[in-house]
Amino acid sequence: MRTHRWIIGFACSAFVLAGCAAALPERGAAPVRVVRVKVVADPALRRADAGWRHTARELLRAASDYYEEHFGVRLVLEAAEAWPDQGTTTSSVVLMRRLKRAYPRAGGDLPYDVVIGLTQQPLDFYRGGRARADRFGDCTEGLGNYIVSHVGEDFTYDNGELNHDAAAIIHEMGHLFGAVHTDDPDSIMHAAFDLRSGFDEPNRAIVMGNRLCPFAKPGRSGTEPVAGRNSKGE
Repeated sequence: MRTHRWIIGFACSAFVLAGCAAALPERGAAPVRVVRVKVVADPALRRADAGWRHTARELLRAASDYYEEHFGVRLVLEAAEAWPDQGTTTSSVVLMRRLKRAYPRAGGDLPYDVVIGLTQQPLDFYRGGRARADRFGDCTEGLGNYIVSHVGEDFTYDNGELNHDAAAIIHEMGHLFGAVHTDDPDSIMHAAFDLRSGFDEPNRAIVMGNRLCPFAKPGRSGTEPVAGRNSKGE
């Protein structure tokens, strides 16, 4: 009788565990996608923030936690270094061109897929905005490789709390995976910049569909996302 009860108990436990496994979200069962990232800081940020390497690491850690939780994508910092850019500009469009010239091989043989250029230059919302991705990624031509983003303050990632700078990088990383601007007021992909943390379902489906696509190879010029009427260039 004891053996019989043990068998019944074991069978019930196995049934419950199988039910729990079946209830897991799809992203939990899928392999984690690792994205190798180089973060570079321009002279304006390095002058303003002596601890810019810490800020860069913490911003990427916040973005990585977000993408791993929502999409099974982990952002791994391969290097944080000085960006040898000496010119001043108020346009993220100009900064993007300079970034791609300085680091032309993202997505190639070098050990990084994405380059994020951080600046504290006072970018003009009407001349390219506070953040920019180089292109909307897709599986046919490859995912995007470059982000330029303004850093407004020192940042330490505590208790899962985002600031505007971390949200901007999450937003632009969405573009690299193909996400587009939305009118959904609660989505982090909304065109106007406010501090949001949600992700609208259409863009969630796009990112999930592209999460395992290859990154674009060096030399792919791509099309930079065009700012919408209310986008402030983000």
